[in-house]
Amino acid sequence: MNVLILSAGTRCKLVEYMKDVAGDGLVITTDCSDLAPALYVTDRYYVVPRVDAPGYMETILDICQREQVAVCFSLIDPELPLLAANQHRFEEIGTKVMISPPEAVARAFDKWQMHKFCVQHAIPTVRSWIDPEPVRAALASGDLSFPLYAKPRTGSASKDNFQIESSAALAEITATHPGILLQEFLPGDPLDVDVYIDMVSGEVISLFAKKKLRMREGTADKAISIVDKDLERFIMRFCEVGGFRGAIDVDLFRTAEGFALLEVNPRFGGVYPHAHECGLNFPKLLLNNVSGFSNEPQIGGYEADWIMMNYDEIVTIPKE
Repeated sequence: MNVLILSAGTRCKLVEYMKDVAGDGLVITTDCSDLAPALYVTDRYYVVPRVDAPGYMETILDICQREQVAVCFSLIDPELPLLAANQHRFEEIGTKVMISPPEAVARAFDKWQMHKFCVQHAIPTVRSWIDPEPVRAALASGDLSFPLYAKPRTGSASKDNFQIESSAALAEITATHPGILLQEFLPGDPLDVDVYIDMVSGEVISLFAKKKLRMREGTADKAISIVDKDLERFIMRFCEVGGFRGAIDVDLFRTAEGFALLEVNPRFGGVYPHAHECGLNFPKLLLNNVSGFSNEPQIGGYEADWIMMNYDEIVTIPKE
């Protein structure tokens, strides 16, 4: 079956993993830049407009029809709501989309809505605010202390994220970025969990947990695998109420009081290769679902203390 990976960017390893399981099928990629490396490690590629350009979705649907694409998915957050809203159009031409329901995608894209959802469902989460007044009151009462963290409600890749060290900095950032999300800065281990929720049965089928050792541009640059049954139960409970499907990526903290969810990316995470190289295979699970089969749960199945160290490679092509 043919697979289309949208906004592939630099995700060359994921393209290679998908090619390994696609058999005789083609793995096709798109990006808005002809300098996206992942275009050139694939079977075919298309340079397309930006996701916010008029007619973008029609371009993607045309590619799916032309290439007889069985399944497509995106690797960037801004494209996910667009795919969720147009899923029926893909189904009409015989293409499945690895995407969660529109309401789950919308919650994940808006970090404030995700925070409220967690509070409503008694899922421990990082304390967050969009109104600075309660933050100032909590600081004055001693219920909160610096540093704080600020980020856009719908941002990605840690763009326009700030660590706030003082009242003056808080006043400046909230004045220049109205509506920015303010969060408590938690001590503890930053964790990341890759999860696959079966698209047929809705069950959590596989997950891979890691502790972030170093971050770069919002993604773990170095991480170490961990096995923790309490963490597995936390993630499975969250996914039961979250309504997600397919591959997702969950960020959270482990503190002295327990786990606290930070945010969710309902797509393949940036460091999914750590999970794959440790023996998991989300692309295979996905293609099983596209073929109409549900997967058997495979929780665990990897070892703790395997370190992932990200590094740069290059792709070279002749100028066309």
